[in-house]
Amino acid sequence: MIGVVVWSSVDKEKAVIWCEDHAALAYLQGRENLASPASWPQPGDLVELESEIVGALRNARRVSLLSEQEFAHLPGMLRASAPPAEPHLRIVSSTPQPDSRDQLAAGPALRAAAAS
Repeated sequence: MIGVVVWSSVDKEKAVIWCEDHAALAYLQGRENLASPASWPQPGDLVELESEIVGALRNARRVSLLSEQEFAHLPGMLRASAPPAEPHLRIVSSTPQPDSRDQLAAGPALRAAAAS
């Protein structure tokens, strides 16, 4: 199968590959899964691979480089086409909170109203 590396980390020896069958992404972990462990694939590289499904994860095996930086623009295009991320924080209430002195002043009046 042919694929394009869309993310890569040399230090962690991990990469994510977008495959020609448009199924699940393939995950490359460790140099033992490279046909030539001398160089680590970079984003935009065109690679040939075999894939193996283990659990719910599609693993890349026997990955070999076909062309360096053949699709260097692809990772950026994918990021640009993704919808904007939802913010992690949101406003729950925009009602101003009363000052603590206002709460103390209102307290006895509420108690008096409840007692009647």
